[in-house]
Amino acid sequence: MIRLASVDGQVKVDVEARLDGRGIYICSSKGCRLSELEAGKLSYSLKTVVTKENTAAIREQLRTSFKE
Repeated sequence: MIRLASVDGQVKVDVEARLDGRGIYICSSKGCRLSELEAGKLSYSLKTVVTKENTAAIREQLRTSFKE
């Protein structure tokens, strides 16, 4: 599982699960993870506004972190 955290209005990948703020866990497999990364779902779960640009940045960060 991979944790995403909302910190000061920004959504960040929390690899060590130590960031403060509201967090959610998403599936670590690529296919599962990509289906969960929709701006509307993230906004609802994290109780913050997540734009499509934020979602694209999160996907890129996950891609580089997990070398996919």
